Amino acid sequence: MGPNHPAIFVVFGRPGAGKTALSEEAVKLIKDDHNLNAENCLHLDLDVCVPQWMRDNFSKGIYPTLQQRSTFIKDACHYVRDQIQSASDSLIVLIAFSFVNTDMRMMFRERFPHSRWILVDTTRDLAEERILAREGHFYKVANNTTRHAAKCSNQSTNDSDNSEWEFQPVDFSHIVLDGRNSISENANRIVDIVKRMET
Repeated sequence: MGPNHPAIFVVFGRPGAGKTALSEEAVKLIKDDHNLNAENCLHLDLDVCVPQWMRDNFSKGIYPTLQQRSTFIKDACHYVRDQIQSASDSLIVLIAFSFVNTDMRMMFRERFPHSRWILVDTTRDLAEERILAREGHFYKVANNTTRHAAKCSNQSTNDSDNSEWEFQPVDFSHIVLDGRNSISENANRIVDIVKRMET
């Protein structure tokens, strides 16, 4: 494994599933695990790629269209590639992002076909409860008013636009973590997954 062939693990799930905190903790554990010899382990949160106008819309319950998502994920893929190319030595990459839509998953998998996907599985109610408890994040739980506004603003779109931003079923091979478990428990599971993949 070298900088041109990194081991990429995508931690994904509903907004509020705890992906960022989980992947950050997993990276710390991976770096501390001498059996992995992976001091050069990257954590990439693709939320940094979300432009301000999209953040503003998210806070109003207005979600990006299919075309807007296509542009976003292309930019996000360039960001991931640039971060990988700027690294050196052996490399393990943990990427955190919701990947709510099937189109964004497909585009990312086409760009990084050897990536392994880890779903943090939570119910919608639990994810929304966690979103309400956190501060400073652009993603908000849409109430009935904002859901109605989102529908009205997307009247001309079809179902593929997923205008209500519902988490779509996953139709490819992936590993499932129970989102009700503690961050520590699931982070250790990710370390075990990385070890199995790297041996």
